Amino acid sequence: MNLEQLKTLSNLKFQKSEQTMATIRQREQVLRAELARLRSLVLDTQAQHPEHSSIRAIGADVIWLKWIGQAQQQLTTELAQVLAKKEFYLPQHRRAHGKKLVAAQLAEDAAKQDKQRLQDDVIQSAIDHSLLE
Repeated sequence: MNLEQLKTLSNLKFQKSEQTMATIRQREQVLRAELARLRSLVLDTQAQHPEHSSIRAIGADVIWLKWIGQAQQQLTTELAQVLAKKEFYLPQHRRAHGKKLVAAQLAEDAAKQDKQRLQDDVIQSAIDHSLLE
């Protein structure tokens, strides 16, 4: 396998890792936003105006707050699972990024060496040609 192939392969592996991490980050954002929305609903329910006293009188606010609490618990559990998954994939993602950078640097160094060899060959050829004349 030459260095360009290694560079391509490491780029593909990094892109796959990046997609995995993007999916995890997106799910994390959705869950955090939903938790924030539920917190806002709790605050709104607790700060209800007197015109909603009929809701309080029948206990609907308690039922509502209980439902919100259960939803928050479920979302918090799911968020914890997503964060654990993120922590699991993060070292792999960092390694893939590092391999991508190293492969790119190796390919660049090899290209510079090839260019320098070509220039040296041209100079040597010019010297040989001038000596033969």
